[in-house]
Parts: sequence; C-alpha cells; structure tokens
Amino acid sequence: MAEVIGHLNRKKVAPRVLVVDNEAHARTTVCRWLTRAGFECEEAASASDAMARLQSQEAHLLTLDITVPDRSGLEVLSQIKQRWPDTEVLVLTALEETAAAVEAMTLGAYGYLLKPVKSGELLLQARKALERRSLVLERRQYTATLEAKVREQMQAIRRAHEETILRLLSASRYRDEETGAHIKRTGLYCEAFAEVLGWPAEQVQNIRLAAPMHDLGKIGIPDAILKKPGKLTPEEFEVMKTHTLIGARMLEGSGSTILQMAHEIALAHHERWDGSGYPLGLTGLQIPESARILAIVDVYDALTHHRVYHEAVREDAAIEIMEPGRSKHFDPFLFGIFVSLLPEMRRIALENPDDRATDCVFSAMEFLPLWTEIVQPLCTAP
Repeated sequence: MAEVIGHLNRKKVAPRVLVVDNEAHARTTVCRWLTRAGFECEEAASASDAMARLQSQEAHLLTLDITVPDRSGLEVLSQIKQRWPDTEVLVLTALEETAAAVEAMTLGAYGYLLKPVKSGELLLQARKALERRSLVLERRQYTATLEAKVREQMQAIRRAHEETILRLLSASRYRDEETGAHIKRTGLYCEAFAEVLGWPAEQVQNIRLAAPMHDLGKIGIPDAILKKPGKLTPEEFEVMKTHTLIGARMLEGSGSTILQMAHEIALAHHERWDGSGYPLGLTGLQIPESARILAIVDVYDALTHHRVYHEAVREDAAIEIMEPGRSKHFDPFLFGIFVSLLPEMRRIALENPDDRATDCVFSAMEFLPLWTEIVQPLCTAP
C-alpha cells in the first residue's frame, strides 16, 4: 500500500474514498479510519447522493452498503462500474448472503465485507483494492504507450516502403515517357475510388501504393517499341502486351499484401469487361476489382495529360471518348462511380501536375481520329 500511496503522492493526489452508507455512525467511523490512514474521505447517505458526488469528482475507492435507500445496492454497484470502471468498490453489509456476495463480485466489486467491519480488515482490503487499481491503470498506460510506439513504427515502415516503391518505379521511368506525377496520380485516384467503395482502411492504403506499379513490366519492353511515337505494328503490339506478364512475374510470390495487390493489377489492368483484353482474356468480375479501378483511371489520366503518342485533351472530351467503353472496356458500375468522382479526380490532377505544362486544346471530335489511330491500339488488340 505504501507504494500505491507513494505513487499517488508523487502526483500530489491522496487516495479519494467515497463512503456510501445510510447509517451516519457507520459513515463517520469508516471515514475516521480512512482519514487516519492517509485517505481523502467523503460521505454519501444515499445512492442518489453518491452518484451526484461521483459526477462531480471521481473516487479511487468506494465503500458501499448494500442496503442503501432509494435504490438496490447491487444496482448502484452495476451503474458505478459501468460509468466509472476505474473506481474500486468494497461492499459493506450486514446481510450474510452467499448469493449477494457472488453477484457483487461478478458485478466488479473488489471485496465483500460483513458488518461490523474491523478497522484493520477494512484498511487491508482498501489497500489491496487500490493496488489493483494502480496496476490496472499502469498496465493500461503501458499498453497505450506501446500501441502508440507500434503505430509510429508501422507508419515509419510504411513511409519507407512507399519511398522505396517510388524510387524503384523511378528507375522504370528512365525507359518510359510517363511522368512521376502520373505514377503518383494513379495511386491517389485509386485511393479515392477505394474509399468511396468502402474498402477497409488498410486496403485503401495498399492500392495507393500498389497502383503505381501497374506498368512496371515496361522495363522489359525494347525502346524502339516503348518510345515509338506512332502506331504500333501488330507484331510490335504483341511485344508491348507482354509488359503485363513481365510486371506480374517481377511482383509475384511476395508475402507483402501491397505487392500481392500490385501483382494482380500489373497482370490484369489491360483486361476488359467484355473479355477482349489481355493477357488472359478475363471477363467481368473475373478481373480483380483493383485492376478494374486502375483500368479506368489510367485511361483517364493518359487522355488528360501529354504522352509521346498524343497531346492532352480536356476532361469533358476524355469522358466523351471513354463513355463508349462502358460495359465493354470498363466495369459499368465502377465507371458510374468514376463519373461521380470527377471533381476529386480533377483536384488530384491539379495538385499533382506533370513536369511539363501542356494545354488541353482538343475537343472530343478533334481527338477521336487520334484516339482511334494511336491511343486505342495500346489498350486493345489491333
């Protein structure tokens, strides 16, 4: 008990005890004992009085006569433990009933003492109750501190993981015309998409990190094809299509949930809702949802930003171009969600511009021939 009182004294707080008993003499006697032992003591003659005092100032320990007026003592005990779980309770009663004692302990009382209570017995139980309270609070504080440290470490690991991914992706950019901003935007687009779809928080974060790796396999495509400004020949397009398989092979077999998602996106982001995509010809819900999301935002970003094979178009023109792909190229439900998210997509794009400024000067009708002749072959078989 000396350690408990010492711990409280270091905080300049004496153990506070509320004595609840309808007998004035009993209250006075118990308070006298407790005060002499170094406790700060208050009295309450009824359940209502006790509740009012606890609302004003929480007690460390409460002694409770099970026969208090205006409410059942066990009911009072239950309410106290629900509202002030850190308040320890000693039940004092003249009723020698085993069932009542068992129920009191079940409801959270530390001890059950029969009247007339002796001072030594009361003080011993009070000290033990406060020792338990101190241990519980210290354990809770330790757990909270430990959890905070774990969260901080996990965040640091995740930041390092994200930086590593982005730095590795920067290596592939030396062989591709896509900008670092495009890589970042695709992750942010997918993150916003997943949040609206109600994905778990961890999965939302995973897709933000996994989506930028969708074209990692392009590192294995020859420059003559990868950087060709014009339309690819059928043979060249077959080589270009292998970037999905190359990327999937690079990412497969990892125990990381991020890299597992990156693997499914890299493999399936050129699959089409109607089954005409590549490399596996998957249809509909056979295509992982992460890849179906990426397929939409990747085309959106490619259209609205400069690429080696085209200039950027306005957002309205991009949507007009993409609309015929609903239920063919794109998941129709997800495409509808995408349209509703356009303000958020636009915000992400504005906050993460490409290194080089480009003007969106083409209308949909002006750009359609360019889309048919150059862009579309990169998404579909010739």
